[in-house]
Amino acid sequence: MITPKGMDLVPAVMGLLQWGDRYRADPEGPAVLSRHRGCGAYVDAQIRCERGHAVQAEDIESVPGPAFRMRPAG
Repeated sequence: MITPKGMDLVPAVMGLLQWGDRYRADPEGPAVLSRHRGCGAYVDAQIRCERGHAVQAEDIESVPGPAFRMRPAG
């Protein structure tokens, strides 16, 4: 059984698998395919905002978070 920490890691692992399938797979294709058990469609990693919009890499911005601290000058 997968732990909650493991479940949170699934999107990152799926993203790495997808990258490997695109750039490192053999000419015949990837060694393993990931499918949705419910319908049989293949799974791919996507980035979405908390409102459900698909987000492209160029549309992501980094902003200070609650733990952001300025370094003292000097």
